[in-house]
Amino acid sequence: MGYSADRKLKDAWRDYDSWLKDYERFLECLRYDGFDSCVPIDNMSWRYFYVLGQINRPKYLFVQEDPNRPDYQKLFTLPREYDISAIESLVRQPPPLPPVRAHPRMQLDVSEHERPECLKEPWFIKILAAQESERISLIKKADDLRRKIDAVSAANQRIAENLREEIARHADIVRHSKGKDGELSNAAIIKYANQAHYLPKFLRNKYDAVVDRDSRIALIEFEFPDYKNEAIVTNHDGRKIKYASESQKKKLVQVCLHSLIIRSAVIAANFNTGNLYDSVVVNVTQKWFDAATGQPRNGIIATLQAPVDYLRQLSMAKLDPTVCFRHLKGIATPSLDNATPIRPIFVMNRNDDRIVSGRDVDNSLDPGANLAAMEWEDFEHLVAQLFEWEFAKNAIEVKVTRASRDRGVDAILFDPDPLRGGKYILQAKRYTRTVDVASVRDLYGTVINEGANRGILITTSGYGPDAYEFAKDKPLSLVDGANLLLMLQKHGKRYRIDLEEARKLNGGDL
Repeated sequence: MGYSADRKLKDAWRDYDSWLKDYERFLECLRYDGFDSCVPIDNMSWRYFYVLGQINRPKYLFVQEDPNRPDYQKLFTLPREYDISAIESLVRQPPPLPPVRAHPRMQLDVSEHERPECLKEPWFIKILAAQESERISLIKKADDLRRKIDAVSAANQRIAENLREEIARHADIVRHSKGKDGELSNAAIIKYANQAHYLPKFLRNKYDAVVDRDSRIALIEFEFPDYKNEAIVTNHDGRKIKYASESQKKKLVQVCLHSLIIRSAVIAANFNTGNLYDSVVVNVTQKWFDAATGQPRNGIIATLQAPVDYLRQLSMAKLDPTVCFRHLKGIATPSLDNATPIRPIFVMNRNDDRIVSGRDVDNSLDPGANLAAMEWEDFEHLVAQLFEWEFAKNAIEVKVTRASRDRGVDAILFDPDPLRGGKYILQAKRYTRTVDVASVRDLYGTVINEGANRGILITTSGYGPDAYEFAKDKPLSLVDGANLLLMLQKHGKRYRIDLEEARKLNGGDL
């Protein structure tokens, strides 16, 4: 072999070493969740993956259509199949990893008559020996890489098999269970459905789903990236990168946010297995740095609620995500460039152990019963029933709390309306004497501690001037006995309040 051929051989081994290092980096960054993978579809160059920043440099939001996935027409893909069995069918078999490239020949000899005189020295012989040792090491490295590929492929295959089993198990629980397991499994199915339908890697962030049978609401919460300080690539031809202008970037990010919200709501509505909920709420969180202080902040930046039946009727291929978001009265932070937290339409606190099941007290009362003489705990449940009747058509949720001595919170009302909505604290006082201002002050303190929008105090008696004066200009509503009876009469309930009679029956007690 001539000297020039020897140089080419050394270059080939150097390229082989670089190729092995690239493959090692690829395996380290490889993620397979059963539905998606960053494994190349064919022998496309590694450079394509690194330039897009979807493996180890996620800096750019790439909005061009993926040339290798022609079915992905937009930033996101809206669901096309809504059956649980379809989720299982969307579990992708992990594609085979590209094979390890064959190494160059080990030929190291240079013919005596072709070798320059200066390369016949002992030092040159040592160089040849070192090259041979290095090339043997690279061959061993390639063999180790092949074994690692086999191990990764086997692990990915187990992920796919386990995923199918989990989906089938959750589907079976939802179809047959009427308890808490059904809610948890339905939430799991929503999560699987979200994973099963394509999203770019940079949008696959924290995602959670909760189903509450009592309120009949499915709550979706996901995290949206902060692109304030990131460039957005709109085109890339392998040589030249084109970036979005500031106005283009603002519109693209807004459309992306609205698209993800509608997408999440539609998925949850269509995978409502067992018909466990009537509406879907989507809350979007974000982490950012405060421009004024430089400190990290986080909070909800967008929220939306929509009925399941309405979401199922949407024509996903034709709608405009931003127009649809506004039509559904979604609320978002005024500027994604300078985000500020907003109040969510609905937040489900599943850790509040004060919540208990409500009782149908109304059916146990005789017509014309004296409310001021009934048991105080029954009165609290009756007030909760009244507010359920009052707001039944507005998807408002009323939760009765566990009886306690201080009775600081008798019921909690969740209103999903984007304008008046929020959390309301209800206190019910079955009194035969005037409610003092101290009770109103206590209610205000409870509203502050609970982070509620408003406190409502309902009594069978009345309030003094000092109580009304304190409540003025505060998020408090005072309902006396006369107005309580009027509210009940609206729903055909003819009860009465006789304070004197109640005092006699209760021995002068409140």
